[in-house]
Amino acid sequence: MSKVLNTLAVSLITVVTGCTIPLPVPFQLIDSNSRVQPGTLFQDSQRIEVTVDGHVFNGFYIVPSGAAVSQTLSGRRLLPSDTVTTFSSNSARAHLTSDNGQQLSCEFLFEFRRAVGECRSPSGAVFQLIADENFPINK
Repeated sequence: MSKVLNTLAVSLITVVTGCTIPLPVPFQLIDSNSRVQPGTLFQDSQRIEVTVDGHVFNGFYIVPSGAAVSQTLSGRRLLPSDTVTTFSSNSARAHLTSDNGQQLSCEFLFEFRRAVGECRSPSGAVFQLIADENFPINK
């Protein structure tokens, strides 16, 4: 019953506010031996999770963004006018730590619900990161 109520609540919020909660995006890490490790990007909280060789890695990712303010003189009296420009990137960096203390550092580019990039461990292991909404969600 609570699952039905949650679904109705999310639907109502979507209709009333016009906003949707971003769904998790499944991804795969592929090592040099073509082994696939499943993971998930959680866009709503900018979290990332992946299981590598049975160890769960959790962490966060950061997408560069910011704002710039510029001032121009405009109009007949040349009064100052402020312009605010906001920007964000389609690149991200992530840091993950496993349940046994191992670390991964990742960089990737994303567009909508897809991403490509790579993750590296301090020991030199390199994984290709490929995200696609059509991959199965890691459970």
